[in-house]
Amino acid sequence: MSALPDALPAPHPNPLAETLARLDARIAEAGADRGRLLDVRALAERTALGEGEVRGLLDGGAPVADRVDDRVRGRVRALHEAYVARSGKRAGEVGREVAERLSISPEWARRLLLGRKMPNVPDLTELAAFFGIEEGVRFFTDPAAAVLNRELGRALAELEGDADDDGPLVEFATRHGVVTLALRGQRLTRRKQEALAVMLEGLLGVDDEEAR
Repeated sequence: MSALPDALPAPHPNPLAETLARLDARIAEAGADRGRLLDVRALAERTALGEGEVRGLLDGGAPVADRVDDRVRGRVRALHEAYVARSGKRAGEVGREVAERLSISPEWARRLLLGRKMPNVPDLTELAAFFGIEEGVRFFTDPAAAVLNRELGRALAELEGDADDDGPLVEFATRHGVVTLALRGQRLTRRKQEALAVMLEGLLGVDDEEAR
């Protein structure tokens, strides 16, 4: 009879739980407001998940069981609704743009965007490009915990200084003794950071002149 192993292999860690633990540690160190930093509404919009689902995952709850096709159709619908609200375009106009991009009829595009029909892989690839989704098809197919973990990983990288330690806004904050900059979950490119820092410098300069 073969000998038993000395120790059982360690269970595979939960990536989302690990990311949340690291985020909570950083938030505690900074004395920040967890609810503001991990804004449920903003995270839901960026992940195309429901606010209730995001809130549950942030609180350590178990992911809701779902089917892949329901997952895909729901996220397409959520992206479409957010895009319409953000762009100010009419749903019909967006539908025609998607129909032209996917080389399908406007009616079929409407059904896809409303989550009534399941898109194929080529259509999902084009929809990801249309909505500016860097992750491509897996954004629609990955489980909710994986999608949220990816988004939180970006926030963690920023808190840990992996995302542009010496960025213009960090330099500005250090120079002027600013404790925190609340951008409500928005990730800014270096060019946008530079523009915002210049604008803030100008505003502070005006204040200094008025105080003299």
